[in-house]
Amino acid sequence: MRVVVLGTTGGTGRIVAELALARGHDVAAPVRHEPESPLDPRVRVTVLDLRDQDAIAPELAGADAVVSAIGPITGLTVTEVSEATQAVVDAMIRAGVRRIVAAANGKVLTTDEVIGEYANVAAEHRRDAAILAASGLDWTLLAAPFLTDDPATGNVTTAVDGKPPARSLTRGDFAATLLDALTHDEWVGHIVGVANA
Repeated sequence: MRVVVLGTTGGTGRIVAELALARGHDVAAPVRHEPESPLDPRVRVTVLDLRDQDAIAPELAGADAVVSAIGPITGLTVTEVSEATQAVVDAMIRAGVRRIVAAANGKVLTTDEVIGEYANVAAEHRRDAAILAASGLDWTLLAAPFLTDDPATGNVTTAVDGKPPARSLTRGDFAATLLDALTHDEWVGHIVGVANA
């Protein structure tokens, strides 16, 4: 498949790109800024404004799917991520790309009020969920609990439209599940909770 991976300058997105290559996919990576450490040279990196659908649309030409690991920064991000998600969705519709899998946290599974330093993160993920639900695309949102940098375990549990019982997930396992979601047609149109078993 030709997969466009968003968020490769972050920890999870970088792993998604590496795993996609390992699985034999062709990977393109539109980024907001150059990665601090270079990505695999087989990844086609283009620096652009992810909130500009006119800039994104050419990067989607011929793509089979989009995997988005872009996420808000605690206490800093306002609406930059959801603006990018809307632009990507609009560009996908223009380019005729149907499948998108995106990362979020568990707050998208509730309507509980979130206060404090993580309030902006929850708000952005919920805005992303609303954008995808209204998009008409074949979308899946994967909701993760606390992410760790421990080695991937390969042992993951999922719950469609619900939270798994565990409270943490390695970035490696999250990245693998984001890619796995591309083959789970039964997850289309759903928020899927994912955690280490």
